Amino acid sequence: MAFKKYNIPNIISVARVPMAIACSYLAFQNTFESLVWSFLLFLLASITDYIDGYLARKWNIVSNFGKIMDPIADKILILGVLLAFYVNGLIPIYIFIILSLREIGLTVIRLILVSKKVILQSEYSGKVKTFSQIIYIIVIYVISITSHYYNYDINEDIVKWINYVLLAWIVFITLYSGYEFIKNNKKAIVLLFD
Repeated sequence: MAFKKYNIPNIISVARVPMAIACSYLAFQNTFESLVWSFLLFLLASITDYIDGYLARKWNIVSNFGKIMDPIADKILILGVLLAFYVNGLIPIYIFIILSLREIGLTVIRLILVSKKVILQSEYSGKVKTFSQIIYIIVIYVISITSHYYNYDINEDIVKWINYVLLAWIVFITLYSGYEFIKNNKKAIVLLFD
């Protein structure tokens, strides 16, 4: 029983990867039906992100594997959907590049440090960043699904305004959380060059 309990949070994290890939694939199709299914998968994957962390803390079984796998699964989910949004004309390419560079860059740093037996915890601002990105993606899903259903142009002024205000916050919190991560882990990051 202990063995099974210990592995449940990690199994949930790993299961989020194929969910994330399927979610992104469906979002790329950009039809009403595919967006609805993609949205439902996104919600399910986001809920599992909360559940695996909750169970790991509740059972006091936070593992090094979970500390690495959980953020990687998050990145695949978030960046996959944002890439689909870019391809579908919902966000500018430079926004996608900024967000991707931060997410991939810090993930690479974490993985290199893992090889040196250094595990870095997430910062609080990183959790706010992830939550903000999830809320933003949910809003864009709802707008996209609604526009497909009612057959209106998603680039109408009010929708554009909502999109850009939310994007401005997402870019700010993403860059700030990256800055805070590097600032608070300077000593560990120096090990990259050893």
